Amino acid sequence: MKVNEQAVDGMSETDERQLRRRSTGRRRQKAGGSEEAMPPATTEAEVVEDPKDQPGEENQHEIAKAALCKDLASKFVRKEGRFYRIEDPSSSMSATDLKRVYAVDLPYTFPDIEMTDELWRDVVQHAVEKVHSDRSQTIAVWDGRVECNPGLSEGVIWHKGSATINSWITPAYRNLDIQETDSALFDELLERIFVQPTDRVYFKDWLSAGIQNEHLKPVWAFLLYSQNKGTGKSTLLQTAAQLYGAKNSITVNGIQKLTSRFNQTLMSKKFVGCEEVKLRPGTDAGNAIKALITENNVAVEGKGKEVTQVNNVTAYVMTTNHYPHWIEPDDRRWYVADANHSGHASGPDAEDFQSFMTHFHEQMSRREVLARLYNALLEHRQSNSFNPRSMNMAAIDTPIMRRLAAGAGEVLQQELVELLAGRELRAVAQTTLRKLFTVELKANPNRITHFMNELGWHAEKVKWGGADYARAVWVHPDYQVAHGRVIGPNGYDQPIDKGEDGVELI
Repeated sequence: MKVNEQAVDGMSETDERQLRRRSTGRRRQKAGGSEEAMPPATTEAEVVEDPKDQPGEENQHEIAKAALCKDLASKFVRKEGRFYRIEDPSSSMSATDLKRVYAVDLPYTFPDIEMTDELWRDVVQHAVEKVHSDRSQTIAVWDGRVECNPGLSEGVIWHKGSATINSWITPAYRNLDIQETDSALFDELLERIFVQPTDRVYFKDWLSAGIQNEHLKPVWAFLLYSQNKGTGKSTLLQTAAQLYGAKNSITVNGIQKLTSRFNQTLMSKKFVGCEEVKLRPGTDAGNAIKALITENNVAVEGKGKEVTQVNNVTAYVMTTNHYPHWIEPDDRRWYVADANHSGHASGPDAEDFQSFMTHFHEQMSRREVLARLYNALLEHRQSNSFNPRSMNMAAIDTPIMRRLAAGAGEVLQQELVELLAGRELRAVAQTTLRKLFTVELKANPNRITHFMNELGWHAEKVKWGGADYARAVWVHPDYQVAHGRVIGPNGYDQPIDKGEDGVELI
């Protein structure tokens, strides 16, 4: 018995299956009722697959539209009718430009999708024009903030209907299928650069802790110091930037760029390297750097954009060729590592050091080598004295850190004594003293009270120079202000600040 194909075409799916079972059953009965005796005949109608099992043109259209809408939503945000690239939100574009930009890039992103006018129209309507709640299919409304959120793969972070741009991009080398660990070359670099073994241990502890906890912020920074150039300080910055990812890192020259008004680009990075650092104590720039190192939230501003408050997870490494006298004793924000070794550019071991550096750079340019170092740092266990949230000053017993902790205050205090004695000052206005600290001593004026009290001087409130308000005056322990004059031993009688007469004690 043959199956009538025309009849099958007109039947329902259930009727078709019943017809085929009856036809097959009759064949089996003729063969003695055994299924093995005679295999069921196969008709042309039976080998044709159900059309519902195959994606039709309509289904393919919807699949392509969903893929393109998702891609658009992952690359762009919108704000006040303008569109911004998530990777670079510094400039905006119109809806027309958005369509043109995306259409040009489309053949490279989705080479297997044939872009028709109908498909492109539906994509634009669904992802750009239509209002709906599917976050993966619509371009998000940007709240104006850019934050670095390591560990989150999404380009935007939704919050109450709008979205913050997540600047973090997973480095490409981390997608390699490499499980091996190897930090031998990096360890040799640390051994060659740092004179003190403690510096080597702490830098590796600091870097590995940051890699293991990229979502957290270290609250103290490394300052690499050497009097000579060509000691490998910049290479350490570059290696740290490679580990965090080139798109998540930035290196600048000079402190001014860190403290500039328009800081959105810098504050959207996980790692910031700053070379040729020069600071004066007590300056606004110095105080701003302290806040960047320690604060969990910072104010950022982009050109032409409003000031916003964002999370701060940035890690800092800086370099200098000048002794950091501006670091205050017991300042826990800075670990100063000594990189004064004999392999510097004009040193006796320069040739050997440069040969190693050439080999190091060649190896670190290979992604698989970088991946093995990353794996090793993930497994590295920090020393017991290490704490990324609070520097243990007692455990860091290096010559340069001892000098900063103890010697800086003693030297500065002696210089102050000599300066006051050299100018024969027995009483000095605080405004004058502040200038002496900042200009002559290049010291933090916030330390005036500490040093003057240590020297035994005392502060008084006085009026002089015709002013009707009191001003602070520091007076030598062997002298006093009385009857509008500074009075002291051996008939000393002078106006305050050598020429400012009419002192009135309050």
